[in-house]
Amino acid sequence: MLTQIHIHNLITIHELNLEFKAGTTVITGETGAGKSILIDAILLALGARATGDLVRPGQEKVDISLTFDVSKLPDAGLWLKNHDLDQTTQDCILRRTIYKDGRSRSYINGMPSTLQPLRELHELLIQIHGQHEHQSLLKADKQRALLDRYAGHAYLVDSVHALADEWQTLNQELTELQQLMSDRSSKSEFLKFQLHELKELHLQPDEFSALDIEHKQLAHADELLQNLNLTLGLLTDIEEQNALHTLNQAMQTLEKVRQVEPKIGAWIDAIQNAILQISDTEDEVRRYLDRFSSDPERLAWLEKRIGTLFDMARKHKIEPNELYDLQQKLMAEEKSLAFSDTRYAELTKKISELTKHYYIAANKLSNSRKLAAQKLIAELTPIIHELSLPHAEFTILFESHETPVITTYGADKITFQIKTNAGQPFQPLAKIASGGELSRIALAIHMATALEHSTSTLIFDEVDVGIGGSTAEIVGKLLRRLGQTHQVLCITHQPQVAALGHQHIRVSKIHENNSHRTHIDMLSSGDKIKELARMLGGVEITPKVLAHAKEMVEKFS
Repeated sequence: MLTQIHIHNLITIHELNLEFKAGTTVITGETGAGKSILIDAILLALGARATGDLVRPGQEKVDISLTFDVSKLPDAGLWLKNHDLDQTTQDCILRRTIYKDGRSRSYINGMPSTLQPLRELHELLIQIHGQHEHQSLLKADKQRALLDRYAGHAYLVDSVHALADEWQTLNQELTELQQLMSDRSSKSEFLKFQLHELKELHLQPDEFSALDIEHKQLAHADELLQNLNLTLGLLTDIEEQNALHTLNQAMQTLEKVRQVEPKIGAWIDAIQNAILQISDTEDEVRRYLDRFSSDPERLAWLEKRIGTLFDMARKHKIEPNELYDLQQKLMAEEKSLAFSDTRYAELTKKISELTKHYYIAANKLSNSRKLAAQKLIAELTPIIHELSLPHAEFTILFESHETPVITTYGADKITFQIKTNAGQPFQPLAKIASGGELSRIALAIHMATALEHSTSTLIFDEVDVGIGGSTAEIVGKLLRRLGQTHQVLCITHQPQVAALGHQHIRVSKIHENNSHRTHIDMLSSGDKIKELARMLGGVEITPKVLAHAKEMVEKFS
């Protein structure tokens, strides 16, 4: 359960330290006071999307930390252990820092974390039921997902989803292969023609680059030979005017004064190294000249070969040095076409087997859903009756697709249906005309499904909107009863609901120094009576209103 929250510089909250207890805690306050800021802070710490405008004006960052006692949450404890985040204590501490430039950092038990692990842990710690969820309950996919969560058969849902994904991947490959095979005849002939042309060239890897270099050498043979011979002359061959002779003279000159200046030894060594390098270069140039010969026939062949490669490259709209790679690619395509029949048979067999496995898994999921549906109907009906709908009946309709299809959610089309009066036919929730009736049914669904959640903390964010009078008192009693087995946090505008909380938090907005500040505190018994009186009486709180508020507290305490 959630034991503590600390907030620093979140929108209108400067500093807040709040401790929570077991049971049902109600949260009240004037409209616009910022009651939902507590829920927003919890969601942010658990990985919700954050922006820089959450930072209190004039400050650099927001800090939020939550402390949970996970001693009675085996799934959360196991998750922490598997991620090497468990501690010797029974506490799990989540912290998130949000900067005004939009960046954020998150920590689990002091260790840095990305948002995804936080969101996984969220599912194991807290379940939130929002005031607008009754609208989403009108959607078939939401109803199906809610029933699946209630049933607790995530492994069946995951199995069906994985099989459907694999089936769709293989089926897509089969469709593409069928298209390829339908064009195989014409494509095969064209491939053979292209490959025949390329194979006749006897292409080699990196051939064009080598040909290009050799062509430049032969095309400039006279100039190359003239300059290389001149280079040899300057290095060694011209008597008493070559580089080697000059360096030897310089070295001999330095040797005469070597004993006078210690640095001269290093200079002599450098000249000796230069002499060695010039000698090595001279040898390489002479060997090159010995091998090199001007060959007009070879030059003519090179020009013809290069021209042929250019023509073929232009035909395929590529560079000449890409021809060899093109040939390898076309050979792979030819091989793929040759084996398309084999791959088609393999895919057909795999898809057939996968289809069988899918329908077996989908059938198991469907059976599990139907068992869970009967249990949910049995639990929902008395709650709906308590909420001033004594003749209402709830059911879950299962329909199959008209033709067998493979979907990621299974074979079931699920519709939540209701009739609020005897003699009426069942209708989908979406057909309910009364918003008040829909709110009560949605609340009943939330409460029935909450009992099945492994999380110990449940948050109800103004789910009692549209409910008042004696029905609001019943809602309060149901939430108080839920607080006997779960930690319940409930934001409410209903005094009948607020009176039934085990603990009471008041949220108020204070205006000071041309700014607003949110103040949140846990109320004592006396303050709770005053807050209920405000909720009952509005602007003027009379002695009668105070007496009524006191009577409500004493009645339910």
